[in-house]
Parts: sequence; C-alpha cells; structure tokens
Amino acid sequence: MIFVNKRVIVLLAVLALAGCTHARSATGPVPNPSLNLPQGNLSIAGSGGPELSLHVQIAETDQARETGLMNVKKMPDQVGMAFLFHPPTLGPFWMKDTLIPLDIVFWDGRGRVVNAFTMAPCKADPCHQYDPAAFYVGAVEMNAGLVAAKGIHPGDTVTLTR
Repeated sequence: MIFVNKRVIVLLAVLALAGCTHARSATGPVPNPSLNLPQGNLSIAGSGGPELSLHVQIAETDQARETGLMNVKKMPDQVGMAFLFHPPTLGPFWMKDTLIPLDIVFWDGRGRVVNAFTMAPCKADPCHQYDPAAFYVGAVEMNAGLVAAKGIHPGDTVTLTR
C-alpha cells in the first residue's frame, strides 16, 4: 500500500493548476518562432478606418532587431514584429533576406504614427532603405496591405501592451 502525504497531494494539485493556467495564457502564434522573444499586443487606432490589432514578438536587442523577420516564409495577418529603440533613433529599415512583402509603421515617443511604408523583399545587396525621416521609438512589421486596408496614417495612435 502506498501512503501519500496530504501536503504532497495539495502541492501537486497547485503545480498542475499553475501549469494549466500558464498553458491557457499562451498568447498565440508568432511570426518568427526561431527567436525566443517577449510577446505582446499592439493596436493602431485612428480616424482612417477600423483599429488594427496584432499579436507581436518584441525585438529590443540589436541582435533581435537585425534578425527580425528574415527567412520567414509566411505569417498570419493577425501577427507581426515590434522593434523598440531606446533612445529614439533615426535609422532606416531594409529587407535583406526577408522573403515576404511587409508593411512597416514607425511611431514616436508619444505613441503617434510618424510614417509607414510597404516594403518589398530583398535577396541581394544593395537593398532599398525605408527611412521614416523622423525620430521614432518603435516600428512594427506586418503583412503587406494591412496599413492600406485599415487606413493607417501619420498621427494615428499606437498602443503596445506586454
């Protein structure tokens, strides 16, 4: 006969519930599963159309920002990748080794869209550079066509939650 301490049973039950809670809090698909990045939700709201909502991976390090969506062959319309910068920056983006067309939206420290582009894939140097011509603290890449479909314009509001 096996005797089990009641405290052990309670502890195992708590751990099992914690595991279930964690599994339920999974936030959805990510565009580049090869990168183990933090995740969040990003929305862009404005007067041009319905709000755009994306589940995003968050690239905050130089290495994560450099890799970004390279070699990603497809991704669902409801996901993207957010790139965060501290302090604000002026640098352009390019599409080296990016296989799918993407839209990019840049926003400033007040959470306002400063510029947006549709970017074409690039397999060989030199690649076109997409320069927002303004300081920005964040940029988000998503499937091409979403910016136009949602009517996103400079001045719209970006909100990122983790």
